[in-house]
Amino acid sequence: MIQSSASSRWNFHLSQSDAWQTADTGSTLTHSSNTKFCLNSSPKGYPKGATTCNLAVSWPQPSVDTYTSTTSFGESASVTVLRSPGETDYLNSKTTTVRGRLKRKHKPSWWNEKLIDANNDVTLTLTLQITPAHMKEKALVQSLLAVADSNIYVWGSHQPSVLLIQVDSSNDEETVYFTQTIQMIKSSFGISSSDQSSPNTSHLKNCLVAIVDSSYEESSAVSRKALLNMATHVAPTRWIVSGLELERGLILSREASIYALREARVYTDMPGHVLVVPQFASTRDDTRKDASHVTPKDRLIYSSIGAELLPSIRGKQTMVTTLSEYDCIQCSVEEEEEEDIDPQGAEEEEVDDGLDDGANRRRLSDGISAEKNVEELLEDLWWDLSVADVYGTPGGFNGEARTSVGAMAKIHGNIEMSLISLLDRSKSDHVEYLKYFDKSPILLIDRLGPKKEMMTLDLASEVEEFSGSKCFNLLRLAQLATLGYKVSVLPGVFAASYPNTRDALCTKSFQDNSPPQQCECDLDSEDTIKEILIDEVKRLAKVAVLTNELDIVQATV
Repeated sequence: MIQSSASSRWNFHLSQSDAWQTADTGSTLTHSSNTKFCLNSSPKGYPKGATTCNLAVSWPQPSVDTYTSTTSFGESASVTVLRSPGETDYLNSKTTTVRGRLKRKHKPSWWNEKLIDANNDVTLTLTLQITPAHMKEKALVQSLLAVADSNIYVWGSHQPSVLLIQVDSSNDEETVYFTQTIQMIKSSFGISSSDQSSPNTSHLKNCLVAIVDSSYEESSAVSRKALLNMATHVAPTRWIVSGLELERGLILSREASIYALREARVYTDMPGHVLVVPQFASTRDDTRKDASHVTPKDRLIYSSIGAELLPSIRGKQTMVTTLSEYDCIQCSVEEEEEEDIDPQGAEEEEVDDGLDDGANRRRLSDGISAEKNVEELLEDLWWDLSVADVYGTPGGFNGEARTSVGAMAKIHGNIEMSLISLLDRSKSDHVEYLKYFDKSPILLIDRLGPKKEMMTLDLASEVEEFSGSKCFNLLRLAQLATLGYKVSVLPGVFAASYPNTRDALCTKSFQDNSPPQQCECDLDSEDTIKEILIDEVKRLAKVAVLTNELDIVQATV
């Protein structure tokens, strides 16, 4: 497997730290992305592995006349921007001339430059898919919106956020439900005259909210990966958090925004980093009453969670990493496909994670076990760094062990090689693990790559054809590692679902009305899936070879 090295770094003395603002295809503070995204694909038949995009969509450009009514059509999909930070600022900046005409002071933009530091701030990007089965229950739709709102509330208004909500209006028989859903979305996130004075919506002042209406009669599913790409492309900052599954009731920890901002500033002059945020399912709610974390009434599903729950997470007393066990709609799959697949081909050992047994808890100084898969490696690293960061005890709660530079380098090396090895198609167990990994990784990503002219959004975006709950969710992270990105974790930050968030999103009638969730890729052609994967691996190899050759040429000049 060819891996791109990390030489030929960006030269920040030449003010290239903001090169992404002119070089990649994503948005900035002053212009919107023109990229098209494929919401639904199907096999083309010829040539082998080719697909046809049945439904495409792109971001609209801010209009000089209005914001909220601006829509963009690709096939039969449309985008409506309900709220943007630039709208209020833009409307407030207009003046009246002597001729009675409105004169605006600056070009319209989705974002307010006064609220954002483009190079150092971090944008939280969220996607939410509301299905026809959801629309039939008003309380269920409200709960989905509350989960989205809760994450924006946790993130706060000091850093930008994006919420992209996908709905489907293709069923004429359910127009009433669709209209009701749109009205609820507008009521929750639309701009009103009371926005500036209302404490219930003050956390939304730096948030862009848009609706994607994917009304396509033959569409079996909308690619969540396409929505992820679309949401990240509208972010105005160099650093982006992406991947949170709102449909599972996941809520970010309380300090997420602060820790993300800190890491972004630490790596300002060290581009090419991607940091992973672990995710858990809690078996109990946080019942403590803390007046300092009172939330806006009737808007949020929220639990005042934070780093103080790290002991529970490590001990697995109240939180587990197997999110699929708590899914409202279980996916239908053959028995053998449900087995946990270890990419190293070893059986998983039973480990006692009790808090009182320090000998059984892995520490950084213990080295890496070859029997652990990449998710376990990342989780162990996150735990040790989080403890060191939050509690000031590098070796754990007892503080006896110490972390060394050598141990850290070894751990990061093992993580990156484990990810790269997943692209080795000669090992079927690696490919199976890559394909059936059933979580969407939550990543803090740098839009600047590890080498000059490497742009993350263009070189390593989500593969939109791979839609489905279990369809190469780890592929992008493996691609980033192969391209030379430094893969690590975001200490102190996690996402978790709770009984109250899961129960609110899972009613008996919803379970009865929803079709079984498929554990396979939505693209119903194994040959096409195989060819797309081969093409992606070949593309990465070509990029790695090209960048390495450029390094050699530059070294001889």
